[in-house]
Amino acid sequence: MITKVKKSISLSNSLLKELTLLDKDENISQFIETALTYYINELKKHERRQRDIEIINANAKRFKKEAEENLKYQAARYAVMN
Repeated sequence: MITKVKKSISLSNSLLKELTLLDKDENISQFIETALTYYINELKKHERRQRDIEIINANAKRFKKEAEENLKYQAARYAVMN
């Protein structure tokens, strides 16, 4: 069971008006919770992608060297076969 906690937040009048227009059932707490959950998940995905890019970039020279060695090996093997 998920425990709910009351927390006071301040929103601008214009944002509150937009929320009310979007959420006809006037369950603004649920709307905000859903929006925040989505946003937090997107931030986490972005952080994972950034870490993946850093790992790839850190190993790029090694990957390039391995690819070049494999291509040289394949070219030499092809030349012997023909």
